[in-house]
Amino acid sequence: MLLWDHEMQPLREGLQNIQPPERLALAMAVIERTCDGMGQIETKEVRDYLDRGMTAGREAVSAGRDKIELSEETLDEYEGVLDLADEPGTSHMLSALLACADAPEGLTGEVLYGVLSFCYEGLLDREELPEWTVEAERANDRCVETIAFQRRLVHEALVRGGGQRRG
Repeated sequence: MLLWDHEMQPLREGLQNIQPPERLALAMAVIERTCDGMGQIETKEVRDYLDRGMTAGREAVSAGRDKIELSEETLDEYEGVLDLADEPGTSHMLSALLACADAPEGLTGEVLYGVLSFCYEGLLDREELPEWTVEAERANDRCVETIAFQRRLVHEALVRGGGQRRG
């Protein structure tokens, strides 16, 4: 079990109490921060795909939508770009973006939980810890800060939405 699972599991059910457009805004804030924290992505195709997805995500949040709208062309490119995502953490970030777009009923609480997990695992992969253990993660400032950031955003969204605070 990852430290993230231990820390975030108590919040899982409450994510459904956040309004759908706010769930997307929360997901995008976490994706943005994670991508920023990962630093430069060297593979141009992956970097460009993430940039396009982030732009679509920002537009969706500004419009108050509950999911990212990606063009058919962009969706069709996904598998090819994923095959090129060899750098640590990049495949996780591609998965996080796709989850926000591949949400027929909008971004549910369960999908949001998956997006937050993808982001944490992407960052964890980028940290290149010798082993993924709760102890190693607790000793890593970036892991601890990332979980604290995600928890804070979830708590703030729950308070704004009148949802139950858990955890």
